[in-house]
Formats: sequence, C-alpha cells, structure tokens
Amino acid sequence: MLPPEFESIATDLVARFRMWIADDVEGLEVPDLLAAEELVASFVRETGRGLLQAFVETREAQAKASRPPCSCGERTELHRLTKWTRQTLLGAVFVRDPYAWCPTCHTSDRPLHAWLGTDRETWSLATQEAAVDLATDESCGKAVAKLERHHPGVEMGRTTALRLIHDHGEKAREFIDDKLDGALRLAEARFANAPVGARELEVEFDGGMIPVATLEAIEVPDGAEPELTPVRKLPKRRKACRWEEAKVGLVQEPGEDDRLYALRPTSGLAASFDDLRALACLKGWTHKTQVRGISDGARHIRPRMEKAFHAGDFRFILDRPHAKEHLSSAGAALERTTGVAAQQWAAKALAKLEAGQATAVVAELRAAYEASGPDEESRDDTLRLEAGYFERNQDAVAYAEYRRRGWSTASSEVESAHRHTVQTRLKISGAWWHPERVDDILALRMLKANGWWDEYWNTQRRAWRKRAEGFAHAHPDRAA
Repeated sequence: MLPPEFESIATDLVARFRMWIADDVEGLEVPDLLAAEELVASFVRETGRGLLQAFVETREAQAKASRPPCSCGERTELHRLTKWTRQTLLGAVFVRDPYAWCPTCHTSDRPLHAWLGTDRETWSLATQEAAVDLATDESCGKAVAKLERHHPGVEMGRTTALRLIHDHGEKAREFIDDKLDGALRLAEARFANAPVGARELEVEFDGGMIPVATLEAIEVPDGAEPELTPVRKLPKRRKACRWEEAKVGLVQEPGEDDRLYALRPTSGLAASFDDLRALACLKGWTHKTQVRGISDGARHIRPRMEKAFHAGDFRFILDRPHAKEHLSSAGAALERTTGVAAQQWAAKALAKLEAGQATAVVAELRAAYEASGPDEESRDDTLRLEAGYFERNQDAVAYAEYRRRGWSTASSEVESAHRHTVQTRLKISGAWWHPERVDDILALRMLKANGWWDEYWNTQRRAWRKRAEGFAHAHPDRAA
C-alpha cells in the first residue's frame, strides 16, 4: 500500500500523462504500446533511483544534525566522509557516510548507520535475491549477464554471484534445518494426540554422481623449489577432479504431484534420512500412516529408512528395475558355469520374485555358487554377492502382490528428480564444485524444489529489519 503522499503524486502523474498522450494524436512522441511500455519502464527506474538517492541524502543530513553525545557526554565531531555505493535493482545509489569522533575520549561512531539501518553493504537484499535466483539455475556468468539485461545498470561480477550463492546457501541450510526441526516437534505432539494424518506415504531415495574438485599441492623433487604464482608468490597447485554422490530423497502421497525433496551431499548421508522423516511429518505422517520406502538394495539405504520410520508402519520395496539388473548379472554368471541362457534364467527368476518366491531364487544362486568351484578362491563371487543381495531383500520383491494393492514398485520419481533438482545445475559443462561447498547450492535447489523460496527470503527480510532496529537503538536520538 502506498503512503498518502505517493498516492496523490501517482494520481496527478497519471492524469498529466493521460493529457500528454491525448495531445499526441499523431503518435509522434509515443507511437505505440511498446514505446509506451519502454518509456514508462525507463521513467520508473530513473525516478525510483532518484527517490532512493533522495532518501540517503536526507538521512545523511539528519544524521549530521542529530549526533548523540558519546559516553563521556561530549558531542562528537565530524571527522570525514566515507563514500560507498549501494547497488539496487533500480540502479546505483551513492552514500556519503559521515565518521564522527570524540576528541575527549577518542571514541568513534558512524551515525548514518542508525538512519539507514545498515552499515556499509554493497548489494541490496532485493538485488541479492535476484542474483541468487538466477545463479541457482544456471552458471554464474550467464546469471549476471541475464541480471543486467533484466535490470539495466546492475553490473555484478561472476565471482560476486558465486559468493552470494555460498553465503545464502549456508543460510538456506539453516532455514531448512529449522523448518524440518519444527516439523519433527509438531509430529511428536501429533503422535501423542493421535489425530488423523496421512493414510499412506511413499518415500524414495537414491544417489547420483556430481563433479567435484580440490586444489592439491604439486609434487616436486626433493630439494627443488615449487613453482610460484605470479602475483601472490604462493606455491602453484593443480586441480584434482573426481566424482561424488549427491543424495536425493522424496516424500509423496501416492498419485500426487506435490512432492517434497531432500538434497544433501555425500557428507550429509545420515542427515538426509532425518530430512526424509521430517518431510514426511510435513506431509502428515503419524504412527498410523503406512509408509512404503522404495529404493535400490544398497546396504546403507534400507536400514536407515527402517530406522527413520520405525515408530510407524513401514514397508520396504526393492526397486524393480534394479532387481532386474541384478538378475541379469546373476544370469550372466550362471551362463558361464551352467550354460543356461542368461536372459532365459533371469526371466524365470523374475517370475518367481513376482510370485513371492524369493527364497527359491536365493537357494538356486547359493547352490550355483557352491558348484562353481572346489573352494572359495575359484568360485564365481558374483553368484555369492547376488545371492546375498536378494536374501537381504527377499521380503521386498513380491511385485505382483504390490501391484494388486496399487503400490508403486519403482523409484523412478527420485531418479528423475536427480535431473531437475541436482544435475540441471551441478552438472553444467565445465563446472566443478568444491566438496565443502556443494551443500550450499543443494540447499538453494531444495528451497526451489519444495516451494520454500519466498518463505526463505521473507525470513531474510525480517532478519534485515531486526538488525536495522539494532542500529537504531544504538543511537538515542534515532531510537526516540
């Protein structure tokens, strides 16, 4: 809502603009709607920047005129002005920041900070949001170029955008952790009161590879001096590139499209399952909710899922496509030892799994392993590993029964989520991430995937205003 002063100015401005356009019958000044839109947009930017500049200059004069006395009771003296630029979406605003000094007790102050609500800060919060929004979806170089196209006059370097990603990525993770902790606390109360929650939920989990890199020291022969960088004269280092997993989980009610996602780096494996439980709480999980966990048979996934949802009704389902892959691998090993066609055996074994006869498949693989050689060293270890794989998950492969109940048997949603939540940003060609900073971009991507973006930035605005109140309260004249 506009203040009354702005409303009267806006009304008068619209009336005068209407008269000007009415007089321009031939369209010499404003020939068409496109020209009108461009003219108005330019006017809004210039006028808005001018209003912000007027605000800063007026507050500067007020700060100079109402300097509070220092702790010794003497009035401070203006010593010098520090000039800095505030970058906004409307353009640059120039600040002359007075520095006050007490000649008696030698204390100093910057009174303008109480009037502006901030100390020296180059980028406005709105500009930070716009830059981080763009750089969370594409490379920082493309993001800052797009930022300038959409907001003429806003020039930001690529490294600045990257720094903002890391800064807000850390804050985003704190916001997410607080939100999920709150969901768990509410769930505890819900469990105690036993209200009606979600009837059933599906939970999926998977890992996908992302590129990471670190700078490592370059080995030199004993006694030799390392080559130094030209400017800072530090030993040169080489970029060591490798791949690490990003952990992705999701929670959904069966058949719905409104999913909640958990994104963590490799180092956050344990926390990612806590996230899944908290996301389930946001979906209405209670001890009466039937939760079905669908994933591949990796040893670290199923036990952690079961631990996360042990307080309620939990059922693990082995992802059917992964089961088929392991049957193909086992079939190939059997073909080498028995001569039975691999795909023929795999098809029959899958039919047994479908019918709930996993123990028969395990027994067959165990027997084939024992028959593949006279001792452990000569036996085909693939058969032993695949037998163990299906033995661990023999209660999670009755796919025909699951389909009759209308249950999902594949974790395709979470595998698809890798592409649109993680890979679309972290696997940009030529991009490598430091392992310790991967979580920053994942936290921001998680905000977007879950629809929490606006909520996060609203918390940043509240934090900014709270800090501004702190600046004001430090100056009695301003606080009054």
